[in-house]
Amino acid sequence: MRRWIACLAAAVAACTPTFDWREVASADGYRVLLPGKPLRQAREVQVPSLNGTRAVLLAMTSAGVGSTLFAVGVAALPSATVQDPVALQSTLAWFRAGLLRNVAAEEVREMAAPTLSRPARAGLAFEARGRLSRPGEPARPARLAARLYVVDDRLYQVVAMGAADALPDIAIETFLTSFRLN
Repeated sequence: MRRWIACLAAAVAACTPTFDWREVASADGYRVLLPGKPLRQAREVQVPSLNGTRAVLLAMTSAGVGSTLFAVGVAALPSATVQDPVALQSTLAWFRAGLLRNVAAEEVREMAAPTLSRPARAGLAFEARGRLSRPGEPARPARLAARLYVVDDRLYQVVAMGAADALPDIAIETFLTSFRLN
């Protein structure tokens, strides 16, 4: 009898959702599933341009569970960047490098970016393994999965990252495949 109760308790615990997925519709023209109440913030970033760097407002919508973070960033790119293939690739590379630094990436795997409902001018998809470190704590193995798209003049940055043991494949897949443009 005790064994049956222990098995039942284990099964119930396994069914308890770690990620409370809910659909978020953004004024920036997308829908995505996030695992909790979203936090919205914006900050100015200096992105590469034809004449050095240029300030661009990056609006982020994110939610996390424990040591994970799921986020979508949107930035309106200057028309000169969008129209110039070299400048556009440089901007995507700049965003990619910043994401990889967040996890001190040691291993990176590139993939084809899945197609969206609207044509993208450019797209990148990649996953990385590295290390997360916080002041006063030992570094932990980390994972990052990201997709970057440029549609019209908007850059969409769709990112899941966190401690490797807290970020299962199914959570990454649920989040990344839920991203849709309106």
